[in-house]
Amino acid sequence: MEKKLQKPIQSIQRAVQILDCFTPTDPSLPLSAISEKTGLNINTTRGLVNTLVESQLLLRDRETGYYKLGYYFVTKASMIHQDIDRYVELFKPLVDAIAEKYHFSASLQMVYQNQIFSVYCTYPTKQAYYIVMSEYTDLPLHATSSGKLLLLDEVTHGRKEMLGQLDFKAFTPSSIRSREQLESQLKAIQKNGYSTEIEEFVNDVGSLAVPLYDEKGRLLLTISATFFVKSLPQLKNDLLKDFQKAIDTWKQAMRKEMP
Repeated sequence: MEKKLQKPIQSIQRAVQILDCFTPTDPSLPLSAISEKTGLNINTTRGLVNTLVESQLLLRDRETGYYKLGYYFVTKASMIHQDIDRYVELFKPLVDAIAEKYHFSASLQMVYQNQIFSVYCTYPTKQAYYIVMSEYTDLPLHATSSGKLLLLDEVTHGRKEMLGQLDFKAFTPSSIRSREQLESQLKAIQKNGYSTEIEEFVNDVGSLAVPLYDEKGRLLLTISATFFVKSLPQLKNDLLKDFQKAIDTWKQAMRKEMP
């Protein structure tokens, strides 16, 4: 007999929706914008926001009336950095080896607040030219390989609203420009088990990423390589084999942590 799933608590879901409104590109928001982003009635939004302010999860600027994430998160930041340091320590040898072997830039990304950030980047030491990545930069989801993995994860778990919120900004002529085009790519990514973007973010540059999931099957990390696109065809199969080693390393680490 299947175990009946417990019904989610609506007020908590709505509070999380509100917290998810705040991103590096929107760190401070008025009440009206929070209401619009969440689709909640303005009075409902006001009540929830006031409760979050009382709990120091949000702060209200007295001069502007805008809200931002509260000091509560400062006390938890060190815990997050402990996780980041643990993941970097685990994957650094593998990511470094990929950069050296293929003369690519390679990086480790982490999902946080419905965004994905590079938390560790490495570069080949014996290469005259390589692509420099920015750590802790908010990546455009529809135009990067790791971003597409996050979008696939959201869709797989029934959260399709992220697709509706994308503006499909065209960074290059090859950028995805419609939801239909993106959904087609997501189906291919789900089938292949990895994601690519070819000249969708920067001309002549591409990336390939593989997903790493937590114990609940949600995307937690990605490992990616960023390269000049002409170099990929002859190296792709070997690169995927090395990425599989990273996936196997993660699965072993997860098994050790499980009770």
